[in-house]
Amino acid sequence: MSTKKMVILSVLVALGIVLNALENLLLPWTILPIPGARIGLANIVFLIILFLEGFKTSLALSIFRIIILGILTGTLATPVFPLSLSGAVLSLVLMETARLVLNDKLSLIGLSVIGASGHNLGQLLALTMIPGLFPGVSALYLLLPGLLLMAIPAGMITGWIVERVLPTIAREWRDR
Repeated sequence: MSTKKMVILSVLVALGIVLNALENLLLPWTILPIPGARIGLANIVFLIILFLEGFKTSLALSIFRIIILGILTGTLATPVFPLSLSGAVLSLVLMETARLVLNDKLSLIGLSVIGASGHNLGQLLALTMIPGLFPGVSALYLLLPGLLLMAIPAGMITGWIVERVLPTIAREWRDR
């Protein structure tokens, strides 16, 4: 990998960290109908990386982002870390699976909706698999329909942004 590509990936990961931090700062002021629902702006970056460098790089850099954010926010040793990690991993696994199975017949927006849904599912799965993490975890599944409904506009927003910026970034990527 060229130095220019490493720099571009580094800038993209830094952007993912900034977008995540910004979304965390703005979350208290948003009026979303489901507790914990977010747009997932950082996912824009990792969907771009998925297309530029593939699944392994996107997954590794997404995990790196979550670790860095855990260190910066002091949540590395809290339940936030496994929840973030499980959401990001399942999101990327489902997007890559859909991309391979559907052989690029799915738009970036559709792929992003799958990723947003996978993120929600991954977090709920983590809540059920980690003993004692959240008492009354079965009640959280009542949130699942609402979270999956919120994943549709969230995924559409992030997918729309990726559709707009990916061609320019991909051109720069190929030229390096």
